[in-house]
Amino acid sequence: MNPSRDDLQNLHRFLDGELDAAAAAAFRTRLAAAPDLRRQLAAERALRDGFVAARGGVVAAPTGFTADVLAAVRRLPSRDQLEQQEVADRVVRLCRRLLLAAAVLFGVGLVWHGGLFDAQTDKLEAAPDEIHREMERLDALILEGALDRGGPDRGGSERR
Repeated sequence: MNPSRDDLQNLHRFLDGELDAAAAAAFRTRLAAAPDLRRQLAAERALRDGFVAARGGVVAAPTGFTADVLAAVRRLPSRDQLEQQEVADRVVRLCRRLLLAAAVLFGVGLVWHGGLFDAQTDKLEAAPDEIHREMERLDALILEGALDRGGPDRGGSERR
């Protein structure tokens, strides 16, 4: 069973030496009867001992640590060098973008010059009257038997 809130408060007061002699004796009696409370007391003492040990032990830096840190700081670039590098990076980015735009425009120019964008096409155009006359002429040839119904593109042959 876990210690009650009152037991935990008394435990901390006991560890801090805040209980009078009668309360401390009563708490010792309670500790003897409650194994969970004894385990909690041991855990609290270990935690406090750890804090005491950490406070008391000062760890010294290894020999040459300060000199190594200062040497590393001196090797870092200065603010002016960083700003110059940032400007150089911006110029490189701008040049890359300009080169890309120039390449795209060059490609469009090649395609334009090659005639792929010309408004003129290689289509045959005819007025509706011309198409009607040609259709009638072809129908007449078919009816005369001078033209095979398959047509020239279907393997048929035109006889004249």
